[in-house]
Amino acid sequence: MDITERQMEIIEASGRILASRGISALTIKNLAAEIGFVESALYRHFKSKEDIIVLLIRYLNHNIQSRFEPILAQDISSEDKLKQLFNSQFTYLSQNPHFVVVALSDGLIDEKDIIKNEVIKIFLYKMGIIINLFEEGLKNGEWNTPLPPEDLIHFLMGGFRLIMFKWKFSAFSFDLPKEGNHMIQQFFTMIQVQK
Repeated sequence: MDITERQMEIIEASGRILASRGISALTIKNLAAEIGFVESALYRHFKSKEDIIVLLIRYLNHNIQSRFEPILAQDISSEDKLKQLFNSQFTYLSQNPHFVVVALSDGLIDEKDIIKNEVIKIFLYKMGIIINLFEEGLKNGEWNTPLPPEDLIHFLMGGFRLIMFKWKFSAFSFDLPKEGNHMIQQFFTMIQVQK
């Protein structure tokens, strides 16, 4: 993506404000104070708060795809791909907790259509990949469950969101990759083929 260093600084500061104080606190005034700019300097890089949020979400979407595509290209089982995809998310967010609000879509889905549409793009991208991997794994006999992929995704994505909420509400106090990967492993234990 073509993002300047200054724009990256602004979207990271926006993420910090969103994660700590919520969408209502993300104002140009608060953002300028967070970065140490005068408000007029922000307008040289973005026309509005919405433009900042849209770029933040697009940046994360690009980041997710650049991490996911090499994993998906590997010649490994569907289960291993899913575990690596989730580990990639847990690891990235543990290193960038200020972006957790986008992972949870806290308040963003209720914003303007342009913001909502960017959040939905990320959601549909991830959901499509997970459903395809479930279908592939079930077809290959990796798991033994009567549940279709459309139902399995509710449990896996619900578990992901629950771990993210717990991490956020604990003030990021626990090891997210460790706890998240444990939850993912437990999920696959539930649907494992009995030998």
